[in-house]
Amino acid sequence: MLFRALVFGHIRGNSLRAAVTVIAVALGVAIALAIDLANATAVASFASSVNVVARATNLQVLGIGRGFSDRTILRVQEIPGVSYASPTIEDSLVVGARPGEPFSGDVLRVLGIDLLRPLPASGAQAPSAGAFAPDPDLLVNGRGALVSERVAQRQHWHRGQVVHGLAGDRDVTLRIAGILPAGLPGVDSSVVFVDIATAQEIFQKIGLLDRIDCVVDPARLAAVQAAMARVIPPGTRAIEPAVRTSEIRRMLQSFQLNLSALSYVALLVGMFLIYNTVAISVVQRRPEVGTLRAVGATRGSIFGTFLAEGALFGVVGALIGLVLGAVLAQLSVGAVSRTVDTLYVASHADGVVFAPLVFVKAFVIGVASAMLSAFIPAIDAAGTLPASTMRTAGFERRVPRFALRALAGALVLFAVAYACTRVPAIDGIPVFGYAAGLALIGAGALLAPGALALTVLVARRVFSDRSPAGRLAAGDLGSSPVRTSVAIASLMTAIAMMVSIAILIGSFRTTVVAWANDTLKADLFVKPLGLADASFDARFSPSVARTIAKLPGVSAVDTYRAIDIPFRGRITTLASTDFSVLEVHNNLRFLDVRDSAALARTLPGTLGVLISEPFATRFGIGQGDRFTIPSPSGPLLVTVAAIYNDYSSDAGIVLMDRRTYVRDFHDDSINSVAVYATPGADLLALRSAVVRSVYPLRIDAETTRELRALVISIFNRTFAITYALYIISIAIAVLGVVSTLFALVLERRREIGLLRYLGLRTRDVRRMVYAEAGFIGLLGGILGVGIGVLLSLLLIFVINRQAFGWLIELHMPYDFLAEALILVIVVAVIAGIYPASVAARIRTAEAVRSE
Repeated sequence: MLFRALVFGHIRGNSLRAAVTVIAVALGVAIALAIDLANATAVASFASSVNVVARATNLQVLGIGRGFSDRTILRVQEIPGVSYASPTIEDSLVVGARPGEPFSGDVLRVLGIDLLRPLPASGAQAPSAGAFAPDPDLLVNGRGALVSERVAQRQHWHRGQVVHGLAGDRDVTLRIAGILPAGLPGVDSSVVFVDIATAQEIFQKIGLLDRIDCVVDPARLAAVQAAMARVIPPGTRAIEPAVRTSEIRRMLQSFQLNLSALSYVALLVGMFLIYNTVAISVVQRRPEVGTLRAVGATRGSIFGTFLAEGALFGVVGALIGLVLGAVLAQLSVGAVSRTVDTLYVASHADGVVFAPLVFVKAFVIGVASAMLSAFIPAIDAAGTLPASTMRTAGFERRVPRFALRALAGALVLFAVAYACTRVPAIDGIPVFGYAAGLALIGAGALLAPGALALTVLVARRVFSDRSPAGRLAAGDLGSSPVRTSVAIASLMTAIAMMVSIAILIGSFRTTVVAWANDTLKADLFVKPLGLADASFDARFSPSVARTIAKLPGVSAVDTYRAIDIPFRGRITTLASTDFSVLEVHNNLRFLDVRDSAALARTLPGTLGVLISEPFATRFGIGQGDRFTIPSPSGPLLVTVAAIYNDYSSDAGIVLMDRRTYVRDFHDDSINSVAVYATPGADLLALRSAVVRSVYPLRIDAETTRELRALVISIFNRTFAITYALYIISIAIAVLGVVSTLFALVLERRREIGLLRYLGLRTRDVRRMVYAEAGFIGLLGGILGVGIGVLLSLLLIFVINRQAFGWLIELHMPYDFLAEALILVIVVAVIAGIYPASVAARIRTAEAVRSE
């Protein structure tokens, strides 16, 4: 009964403010849900590809680099407890690639399996030959391929068609032997099935396997795994598919956690709006609350009623947010997947994975946030004294020394934030760094009352005789310090995040540009055509580098080869290059190394390695330390000769000499070639000569300028979703400004009516509301810029340092800060247009009738 009387009736009479609050909650929940769904999809798409051949796969033998001997499967099949073992080649085929356009090709994942062998009976995912009745001879001897319906539609392929693609630097052809129906988990968007012998041929892996998928008796899994470890070659490992997925999840955790933290900022801004809405409703209904208390309503029932009002906003907003978030996820999953695919691991998402737990999490967080926001106003309502409030309406209850108490709380939170920055990350997650960020936002919110009191004091003196509208505006804001401070805090939070992210991105971009200029020193960079994801599948024969080195106009060539390796429960990168070239053409930014040439002379042919700064930070390894990495020759104990700065991978890189890599990893292929031209050489003519020299191999040769531009385009694309997140946060904050101004106008209907009788003109009423909006925008902007700068320092020197290991140089964009402040004031004034028009339309006679 209390809920119907106090809440429903008030919401019907203030439907606009209620709708604005629900929209804010819905936007916050929708953004958080969309990002969580995109993150879950990125991991799930990889997880589904781990055991795409057979759902019953519960143990896999994985190789490193080029793979391991295919004779291994004979030993694996003989182990008691292994009921099924499938040899697998996994590589990439690029179709539709165009020279000079690195991201023009469509990268298809090719799985080579024994198509003539039936899969285990427990839920096959991939097709067998009999399922779609293709010609067995075509599959085995005619390079036949089975493709998904989505791939066929996207590429306009039909059964029997001969298709061309790039396997590394070589043209290969396949004939479409069958088209798989849509809906097969893990195979819809990108997988092509070929026979194991065909895969070994087109990818030049004769006698090699990339993995063996096994079905093992679950009761004997541990024993089988131990037995496998004794018979598989060095450098391979037998693990459960869940372990492999967990390694990828840990590799992505910093990137995904940062995205999630940014998405929940929108919900945090919405919490301020919920607080303001419930606080305003408490103030407006204080006489009713006093009356109810006088006739027997308990403090607990009043508290529960207003807490339920917050829950109502949370439930309705969260339900709308779930629907909106599911729609937004369709857009955000593409951006997140492209970033993961480009920077972390080759993965193709067929569509959004609508995980039920993600929806439950978003709904619970939305409702809990709304109830938490309503907690303090509900306590205020429960403390209402009947006798003193039954005749008082429309005004806040004064809080003694509110500004001073808030200032003291702000100082405490600043101290807490500083203390949190001194605590290291927990398992690579900057937990206390995020806590410091929340403390800074809280401190900024608590500075709002003091800033408001000071502004009101100054404004009253400045506008005492010059502008009645300005003086009235200052008085109105000063009479509702709590409510106005919350609106300022909401705007401050959104602006602070915008400023901090802008400073971070600007500083990061400047740092990456400087790094690219220092490290990309070669004149031409040659790689297989169509290389467009984070995998290292596209490879050259070493003869390509030798051929290019003999061309006139070439002074030196450097080769690069990289593979993924497991290390301490994560996936990291092992790379190799020619350290003798590094001696002459140093393209690394070393930390604490003065003579890089002398260092490079000591490394060729040894187990001395260089590690990137992210690797050193993530694993706590320093110069001079020794650690073990797996290899086909057995475990290698390497020594860290130096640490260098790198921004190409936050997973970390271990860089060794090419001679050592070829010797111990039995792999002489290369991913790319850096070409150093002789002084005065014509680069365009040299590029043409390079392309002609290796024909008919398909390669892409880019100049340094083109490659640097590509680095920046990848950078911009990576942060595109970040811009969208803080724009939505600002939109929610602007809704809060509108709600606050609208409430102030409605509460002061009688005052405005009396002022109109005393000679205040309609345009002065509008100016008063515009001035109030301007004050809120000014204070929110100033506090937002200040807290934003502090947050940017936290992001650059603590959170990103702990999460990614990147060294970012701070670049303060002073012109942007000034523009942001002006923009906030303008947007706040625009937000005041509707409340001002409502105030101007107040009918004087009706407003003062009760007087």
